[in-house]
Amino acid sequence: MRYTNPILYGDYSDPDVIRVGEDFFMVSSSFTYVPGIPVLHSRDLAHWELIGYAARRLPFARYDRPAHKCGLWAPSIRYRSGTFYVYACMPDEGLFAFITRDPAGEWECRCVKDVTGWIDPCPLFDDDGRVWLVHGLAASRVGINNVLYAHEMSADGLNVMDKGRLIYNGAEHHDTTVEGPKVYKRKGMYWILCPAGGVKTGYQLALRAENIFGPYERRVVLSQGGTPVNGPHQGGWVDDGHGKDWFIHFQDRNAYGRVTHLQPVDWSGGWPVMGRKGEPVPSGEIDLPPFAANIPTSDDFKSGLGLQWQWQANPNKDWYAELKPGLRLYAAPSESLFHAGNFLSQLMQSHDFDMDAQFAVHARDGDLSGLCMMGYTFYYLALGQGRVSLKRGTAEEISLRTPEKVTEVQIAEDTWDDFRILLRMRVRHGSVSFFFGKDVRSLRPLGGEYPMACGGWTGARPGLFTLNTLGRWGGWADVEAVRFIQA
Repeated sequence: MRYTNPILYGDYSDPDVIRVGEDFFMVSSSFTYVPGIPVLHSRDLAHWELIGYAARRLPFARYDRPAHKCGLWAPSIRYRSGTFYVYACMPDEGLFAFITRDPAGEWECRCVKDVTGWIDPCPLFDDDGRVWLVHGLAASRVGINNVLYAHEMSADGLNVMDKGRLIYNGAEHHDTTVEGPKVYKRKGMYWILCPAGGVKTGYQLALRAENIFGPYERRVVLSQGGTPVNGPHQGGWVDDGHGKDWFIHFQDRNAYGRVTHLQPVDWSGGWPVMGRKGEPVPSGEIDLPPFAANIPTSDDFKSGLGLQWQWQANPNKDWYAELKPGLRLYAAPSESLFHAGNFLSQLMQSHDFDMDAQFAVHARDGDLSGLCMMGYTFYYLALGQGRVSLKRGTAEEISLRTPEKVTEVQIAEDTWDDFRILLRMRVRHGSVSFFFGKDVRSLRPLGGEYPMACGGWTGARPGLFTLNTLGRWGGWADVEAVRFIQA
């Protein structure tokens, strides 16, 4: 079977992957979006289906509101004796483990350690029964981001037993931003695969040692070279069960987020040389039967909310009602859409597309219902009482503990005398534009084309909302269906 990179266009940031029998499972970061830590499944490594989330909500009241650049970062996934484990850090709250015997079902959340500044944890269940943990540190919390630490854990992997040891200092090798470690044991050697150099222009390292605490030898095993794949790094190694090895990693594509690539891995020289002689490949061959799978985008809500949707904070039952078919969104109070927990969005799954949503809006004073492309600069088209408005918002970071300063300006508006409306958001080549009408035949534009922007370590996110700008609960809007049409 032939595949083409990227294998996924969605912003599945910081991926990690394992194989269990003939099945592959992958997880990724989710930050402030909930449910968190997407869990994906494949049987051929190139085609993936979304089967659930490890975190149904985040166990802190802070996340009842959006907390951009916080939440769940860079998880790892492992399997032992019938149980799946996902480890992730919230850099302000600590280290957490999510545990299940059914990766498509419910996961139990356990707080492993209350600590600030840890990121990107990965366990190793050693062949002698001991359990190790390797992690990095966040410069935004502790002022350093190019070191790795190792700890011994309890036999069940749910307690950290020591203060840990520094096992790699990037400054000694001129590596900056060493993060995202994944730890393995192969043929008696301990291996750490980790990125360095930063998301936009970095590279992938392999570290090896005879002891989990080192000393480690170092080698660059994947870098951009002469290819167009910038910063190829942060991911997981997996064997396919049929004699070949693979590395799944991300590439940052600005507003499109961190898309997923698949590289062959050659261990014949004793080190994991990735891609073609250490450079990313545009395509390749896999000796596995094709797996019929894709990530959903469109939704008629006949079975309630589809798996593709995430809220911008812990979900609140007062925000919505499942009409089956259809979805009712209640106008919750919010000072800005950027800080509205009830903004409901998903990851873009293609480069160019249209997103159509049919609304029946029952608005009160201050209500807005519509479509938005979210980012630190965001654009939205909304129907209020008798008017359709196009607005641009800009979020400015103040500090870790202070909500971002958000400024919104109106770009264009038009009158609308019906409570029913079809809204369209069009994405082409990194820009977004908006249309409205009674149906697809009568759609007309409002405003022009505008550049999409990244969010808090996320790509731009298309979504829908109903909110009240006057600080009170308002009316509601019924969304009959959402359609994504790939261009």
